[in-house]
Formats: sequence, structure tokens, C-alpha cells
Amino acid sequence: MAGPAPTGKAATQERILAAATALFIEQGYEQTTVQEVANRAGVSRATVFWHFSEKAALFRESFSRLLQPFRESLERDLDDLPPAKRLDEQMAASDRFARDHHEEIGAFVRWAVESPDFRETVLTALFDLNQRFAGAITQTIAEMAPPGHDPKLLAGGINLAFDANLLLSLFDPSPRGMDERAAAVAELTNVIKKLAERPETD
Repeated sequence: MAGPAPTGKAATQERILAAATALFIEQGYEQTTVQEVANRAGVSRATVFWHFSEKAALFRESFSRLLQPFRESLERDLDDLPPAKRLDEQMAASDRFARDHHEEIGAFVRWAVESPDFRETVLTALFDLNQRFAGAITQTIAEMAPPGHDPKLLAGGINLAFDANLLLSLFDPSPRGMDERAAAVAELTNVIKKLAERPETD
């Protein structure tokens, strides 16, 4: 559930970041000016610089803002759910993220490839998100994996499938392609859940 709408300084920053993100995606980083960001956000150029010291800071904060919904989904308290249901919720969050933001992520990743100045910012944020996701599903699978199966390796398989889905969505964002990849990840998740349901044998 979404929290209360930001007000005051936070609301102004949100408008600026939303405008910057949209313009970066539409025009590219180099072609976007701070004045254009200000115009779209409905503030002055000086206001943009008061909140963000330089255009590069807008890039960094815009990318962090893009990833925030997925970070928040990983921080949700799902401990009351059975492990299998919790895993379903975690995978659903990852699928929503890949579907809803593939265009934005693709743009930021392309700029990271093209510009060494932004590469560290983008890769650090993505690797951090990847590790958070891996940690969350590893913990969940650890509660359901039968003896003799390494939860970290099982979670690693799902994590690789998620990474592949996200990467391929940059090149094939078609609904059919995304549906097929999501179904493959879901089937892998179901195999792990069925494995956990097997009765232990002596």
C-alpha cells in the first residue's frame, strides 16, 4: 500500500526527479538540460540546483528512485506467511519490477555502458539490489528446503533466472516474451516448492 504523498521539500524533490527521469528516458542524458527539467517540474532552474548540486546528481538520484519500489518490496515483513507463499510473493514482486520498469532500467543501463562516469553508480545499485533479492529468497528457501539441498544454491538458480529475465526484457519487451520468461521462472520456483513438499525418507 502506498504511503502518504510527500509534501513541502520532499514533494518538490519528487517532482524534479520524476521530470528528470522522464526526460532522460525520452531524450538521453546528454541532450537533457537542467532548464528542461525545471520547466517540466514547474520550478526554477535555481530550485533544481538548490536540491541537486549538479545534473549528475540528478542522474544518481533518479536511478535510486527507480529502484526504491523493489527495495521496499524486499523489506516488507512477510514472516507471517508460510515459506511457500512468501516465496510466491517475493517472485511476484520481482516480476512486477521487471515488467513495470524495463524501459527505464534499459535506458540507465545503456548510459552506464556508454559512460564510465555513470557505470559505477548503476552497477553498484543493481548489484546491491541483486544481493538483497538473493538474501531474501535464500532465507525463505532455507525454511523449506529438505535435508541434502543447499538453500543458497537453490536460491541462486532462481536469482539467475530473475537476472536473465530482467536482462532479456531490455532486448525483448514484448508481452509474449515476458510472459514466457515469467512462466519459466515460476516453473523453477514450483519445482523447489514441490521438492520441499516431499516426505523425508530414511
